[in-house]
Amino acid sequence: MRTYLVAFGLSLLLSFALTRVVRDLARRWGLHDEGGGRKIHRAPVPRLGGVAVAIAALVPLGALLFWDNKLSRELAADTGLLVGLLGGGGIMLVVGLVDDLRGARAWVKFAGQIAAALVVYQAGIRIEAVSVPFFHPIRFDWWLSLPATVFWMVLVMNAINLIDGLDGLAGGVVVLAGGTLFVMSVVEDNTLAALLLAVAVGGTLGFLPYNVARASIFLGDTGSLWLGFVLALVSVHSAQKSYALFSIVAALLALGLPIFDLSMAVVRRYLSGQPIFRADQHHVHHILLRKGLTQSQSVVLLFGAAVVLEALAFLFIYADDAISALAVAALFPLIFVAVRLLGYGELIRSARRARVLDQIEQEARSQRALVAAFRRRLAAADDPEAAWEALAELAGELRYERVSLELSPEDGAEGRWRWSARDEAAIAAVHHESLIEAERAVGGGRLVVARWRERAVFAPHDEAIIDAVADGLRLWLAGKGRPDARSA
Repeated sequence: MRTYLVAFGLSLLLSFALTRVVRDLARRWGLHDEGGGRKIHRAPVPRLGGVAVAIAALVPLGALLFWDNKLSRELAADTGLLVGLLGGGGIMLVVGLVDDLRGARAWVKFAGQIAAALVVYQAGIRIEAVSVPFFHPIRFDWWLSLPATVFWMVLVMNAINLIDGLDGLAGGVVVLAGGTLFVMSVVEDNTLAALLLAVAVGGTLGFLPYNVARASIFLGDTGSLWLGFVLALVSVHSAQKSYALFSIVAALLALGLPIFDLSMAVVRRYLSGQPIFRADQHHVHHILLRKGLTQSQSVVLLFGAAVVLEALAFLFIYADDAISALAVAALFPLIFVAVRLLGYGELIRSARRARVLDQIEQEARSQRALVAAFRRRLAAADDPEAAWEALAELAGELRYERVSLELSPEDGAEGRWRWSARDEAAIAAVHHESLIEAERAVGGGRLVVARWRERAVFAPHDEAIIDAVADGLRLWLAGKGRPDARSA
């Protein structure tokens, strides 16, 4: 325990000192998060706080390798853990730095997360079994172990990354989850997992004084991705050591808040028909702010929810299968209540309505452009046949089912034309209840348009489009259809 305390204290003090240095350098070099847009803060705030956290956590581990005690020998002997931590963690630090300094596309960050997870898997740290109450551990073959490991690693990294939206929120969540997993690791006698968590939590605690209540520096993607990686790495490493109590299920509870936020973001975007990787302002903390809570109140409320989830995770330390199953079952009513209180149903319905209205607007604009092109082409037509060709082409572009045009002798352009999207016999075989017909007077003749109801944009717009087509034909007849106009 003494080694844990020394490593924790050293990482905390280093982080507290280094964060100030990184903050001042970021200010001097102009490495700010400008704010505005979908971000909550408005004034520029330095980022790269994660650099200080990562250095502060890694230095005690490096120093321990030069110290001779039981824990240092275990750390040096576990080459898989070292390779996973340095290789995968190094990838996350690079990806985070690139995003913080220059900005990185979502697919670049996602590819980096997968690469880091593959390094961990190749190093031998894998999800090979998961404990389930009342059952023996479920063991995975490689074809299940590989995707399970990658999925879990990417899930946790993204969860911590996405919840980093309020001052002190991501850091506080990491401290709570990391502290819970630390206790579980000590109970399970997983000394190396406890050591990694001690330095990660210490580094995060040293950073937090600069990040709460009007933060003077942010974790940035460097910090959130790296800390998410460490939590994911430790949980997988611990799952290998103990199938019964400390498993992925327990880690899922400990990290329940950020994972809930990430899961709801994916579900909400999918059901709303939006790209899953598109950033928005509908995460849990955004919703709380919209409901009138301040940043501080939102953070306190979310910390309270996290504490409840940590308590459920703690049940896995001493509980039997019945209590463990009860802890898992308790998640479902909690999730149901949270979804209702946060108003996710209305968010999804609103997003779907907005998406439909946007599609209607785009289609309406497209149809107006087609009619404008038709009227230009009509103005250049010298005879009824050319005018009809333009109308028939427009009918196909507007996806009408049938169009007929009849011109009378008094208009100087006598004739009858009929266009159909398909064979008339095929149309006759279809039930016509949803076939809408509209008729407009064109001089002494008439224009008849038939269209399927389900292909309509909305009735007023469709009627206006048909009116515009009929007006175009009337103007053409007045200017070019009559004999006196052609001879002039």
